Amino acid sequence: MSSTSNILKMLAGIVILAIGVIWYTGPQIGGFFGYWEELKILLKGTIGLFLLFVGLIIAWMGYDDYKMDIEMAKEKKEAKE
Repeated sequence: MSSTSNILKMLAGIVILAIGVIWYTGPQIGGFFGYWEELKILLKGTIGLFLLFVGLIIAWMGYDDYKMDIEMAKEKKEAKE
C-alpha cells in the first residue's frame, strides 16, 4: 500500500510541475512561448534560495552525522569498560 501511495504522490507532483511549466510557457503552438521571460526571471530568483536551503540541509545532516559518530564512539568506549 505504501508503494502505491508513493507512486501516486510522484505522479501528482509531475502533473503539477507540468501544469506550472505550461502556465508560464503558454500553450501556444508554433514556437511562441507565451511567458518564457517570466519563467526565466522566476528561475533566476528561486535557484539561489533553493541552493541556500539545500546547502543548509546538507550541512545540518553532516553535523548530525558527526554528532552521532561521536556519540557512538563514546558508547563503544563505555561498553568496553
